[in-house]
Amino acid sequence: MKQIETACRAEGYCGSLGTLNNLVAEERRQARQSKPAMLSIRQKVIRVIWDFEKGNHRGRVHKLHPNLLETFPQLMKLDELVHSFRELFNKKKAENLMDWIATYKQVDFSFVQSFIQGVIQDLSAVKLSIEEPWSNGPVEGQVNRLKTIKRMMYGRAGFQVLKNRVLYQW
Repeated sequence: MKQIETACRAEGYCGSLGTLNNLVAEERRQARQSKPAMLSIRQKVIRVIWDFEKGNHRGRVHKLHPNLLETFPQLMKLDELVHSFRELFNKKKAENLMDWIATYKQVDFSFVQSFIQGVIQDLSAVKLSIEEPWSNGPVEGQVNRLKTIKRMMYGRAGFQVLKNRVLYQW
């Protein structure tokens, strides 16, 4: 704050330090409020890429921001990657997983390389998840529900009360 005050005084500001603090705080508040606009564009791009209907992604991305594909040409490569991975699950083609890994292993995105490393480390589980219709989603939902109830009751009662509450809500 001292540097800001010194710079403002050098430019001719002769007001009080309290007024300057208020101006800086207001400027920071406005800067924080303007940031979500970038996040909303990011979220919209993710939604376009994640949308499984391949359709006209170039047109839809261009609608979001006219220069987006020129600024980030890798976006269409990322779009291909996501759709080809989802295609493995939709068509139940686990035998194509190794081809998918070989195709996208050299992508420039570090988060994709990390994801592919995770797939390689747990290859048998990923193959089974592609082929089999079973999912642990319902179990995860129940575990999440139990943890939420436990957090709500933290420090209030013993196991018996927790058990009664879980069974009562079931």
